[in-house]
Amino acid sequence: DPQAPQLIYSLLDANADCLMSAFLVTYFDQQFEAFYPLYEKIRDRLVGEYPADPSVQYINHRVSTTLLPGKMAPEIAMKDPDGKERKLSDLRGKVVMIDFWASWCRPCRAENPNVVRLYKKYKDKGFEIYSVSMDKSKDQWLQAIKADGLEWANHVSDLNGWTSSGGATYGITSIPATVLIDKEGKVIARNLRGAELADKLREIFGE
Repeated sequence: DPQAPQLIYSLLDANADCLMSAFLVTYFDQQFEAFYPLYEKIRDRLVGEYPADPSVQYINHRVSTTLLPGKMAPEIAMKDPDGKERKLSDLRGKVVMIDFWASWCRPCRAENPNVVRLYKKYKDKGFEIYSVSMDKSKDQWLQAIKADGLEWANHVSDLNGWTSSGGATYGITSIPATVLIDKEGKVIARNLRGAELADKLREIFGE
């Protein structure tokens, strides 16, 4: 029935404060970003009243880790190799690329020369990189930073591998993954790399 999605949408929209809606809205999971406002509305109505419900928890996680352009990027506060806490929000006023990577991730390492080149090109214009490592070994993490010449200061990791708190906040399930945010801390784009990243930075900073 071609009308079915519209009917389901209308019903859920009208009954956003009904617990069943948290379960039924997953009908739209394949087009999640298109139906994001509906998920958000249902989440906002239900999360206070039914915080332990699995369906509510699921849509809350989807909504809070979906970084649509224009949304505020969630805070990350993690420690650098010297044990000093570095916050993403401390970089407000700069265009920041959050880079989720690891020493053992070959595609990440292959992309690093491109990232270093772009950092050198735009750092004086207000470009900063905030690298969140999914490593477990501090030695391997530090060796990779040195070997690849990742000269920026903001390198953080809790050395928990895939259960990294920063990765969880952003719903990261595979790396390399990047999130580009503007000077106000809002998302510009996700998962840009290579030529796409170079083009976007050129657009932001001029040549």
